[in-house]
Amino acid sequence: MGDELVKESLRTLITANHILHHHKLVDAYGHISIRHPLKPNVYVMSQKMAPGIVESPDDLIEYKIVDNLPVDPQAKPGHIERFIHGHIFKRFPQVNCVVHSHSEDVLPFVVSDIPLRAPCHMAGFLGL
Repeated sequence: MGDELVKESLRTLITANHILHHHKLVDAYGHISIRHPLKPNVYVMSQKMAPGIVESPDDLIEYKIVDNLPVDPQAKPGHIERFIHGHIFKRFPQVNCVVHSHSEDVLPFVVSDIPLRAPCHMAGFLGL
């Protein structure tokens, strides 16, 4: 049962990479990761490659949440943004998936002194 759960989770992660790329929600620098289904102190994300070309579990790397280092010291190079994923997994144990992107819709607010405001009730979490 455990092996099948891991295989299915990795297949889903690969598919998620393709979906996010297809819908242009992530570019070559966006990433998705999952918490390992059997090892809660480990997360999985692709090696240093664009999401649209992730093809198999061989393209994925397991990282330790405690220090964001690969579980396998011989792992291929990974994304430097993995630290974002790792810190979110560490801070929020209930989170099982993280997406990091360079969304063009949000980037203007990164370089602006104008605070985000809630333009509709669904964005109320932004505050006033």
